[in-house]
Amino acid sequence: MLPDYLQISSCVSLFHCISVGMLPVFQKSNRLCLNAAKVAECIWVRCTMSSQSFIHTGQRSTDYENDVNLRACSKQRLTSYSSPAWAGDLKGIPTVKIELSNKNTPIQRWFLPGVPDGFEVYIKRDDLTGCSLSGNKARKLEFLLAEALAKDHDSLITCGGMNSNFCRSITAAGRELGLKSHLMLRSGSGSMDDVRVEGNLAMDQLLGASIYLIPVKAKYERDALPRMEMLATHLRSHSKMSPYLVPVGGTCPVGLFGHIECFDELKQQGALDDFSDLIITTGSGGSAAGFCIGNYLNGEKLKLHGMAVCDNAPFFHGEINDLLRSVGLQDKVTSEGLITIEEGVKGRGYGLSTEEELEFVMEVAASTGIFLDPTYTGKAAFHLVKRLQTSPEGFRGNKILFYNSGSVLGALDGRLKDLLKSERSYHSVYDWNNLDQSPLSSLVDSG
Repeated sequence: MLPDYLQISSCVSLFHCISVGMLPVFQKSNRLCLNAAKVAECIWVRCTMSSQSFIHTGQRSTDYENDVNLRACSKQRLTSYSSPAWAGDLKGIPTVKIELSNKNTPIQRWFLPGVPDGFEVYIKRDDLTGCSLSGNKARKLEFLLAEALAKDHDSLITCGGMNSNFCRSITAAGRELGLKSHLMLRSGSGSMDDVRVEGNLAMDQLLGASIYLIPVKAKYERDALPRMEMLATHLRSHSKMSPYLVPVGGTCPVGLFGHIECFDELKQQGALDDFSDLIITTGSGGSAAGFCIGNYLNGEKLKLHGMAVCDNAPFFHGEINDLLRSVGLQDKVTSEGLITIEEGVKGRGYGLSTEEELEFVMEVAASTGIFLDPTYTGKAAFHLVKRLQTSPEGFRGNKILFYNSGSVLGALDGRLKDLLKSERSYHSVYDWNNLDQSPLSSLVDSG
């Protein structure tokens, strides 16, 4: 039996924590014994329900000192924030920001396969923001992590899917700033032995995140948030840490301003006059909410389409309406009047792909040089083309701007492996190990 001060509730014992650089731990009499010389540096606790469940409650002193120095330097990068003039009357405007990304990402013509004649599709390249391949997530993090630093937090707790772009993004940006990440990841397994460590998940581990496996169908309010709060309490009481809790996807009033700023960038780039429709991949609602607010306050020149890769229209309208309320617009407008939430986009389900969707992702990369994420932007672009083909009347005009929020890592989660090995792939491989046995005679002229 562990001492009272190390007991963890049965709920927390469902967490499965994986961490980098584990100090020597010795198994003895079915209990975990710590190397006494290391107790001051790191404590590992065995949870009460599973012999494979651990919770990380400390850091090595060298890591601690490094993080203190990183945070001190990072605080010097904080700047005062002023919103765009058209957003100046909103409530809850953040006061600080930290630059993490490249701004003014380009807008380019996109010759997307399957687009019918009469339509032109363009792409806003937020896959080029930088910040460790973070895509659009960096825009939210510039406000969220600035607040975390300004309030002297030293660690981050958030949640998402097993290959969440946001979880990887916040972990990467957090490490750059001296903030340790704790991630609640939805999984169909309680053991990492059954999980493919690829794509974003591989980066989470490489960046030293502490990972807690929670039920694959976990809901944020009901399942993830209580675990996040319990972990935060534990870290405060046992490790004297000060964690900063971030909602799923960074969707909250602070993170909202990342895409209010992004809409202002679109405005400066002439998008409000150049395009009729804006396509937004919608996974948590934060990006869509920022664009809704920007579009509303600038005369609603664009028709907004939220491509729902999970959940449904009532869910996303609820999330967006909550964010409208947070900035004081609830009495003026509702989400239902600002954006069309396109259902049917999630297909087999969140994070699950059909063969046709994966073939589309592969074709787009081979024909346009744009990497799409099978979970998010791949589904959104696939169903955009389908709607242009079958329901053209659903668009305000014929010049469509697709907001590319994704990152390249989403395409590396293993789903494309078999397809890339098949005859349907677009690449070629030739054996030229022997100089005297040239494959040139077998090359097919592609024109």
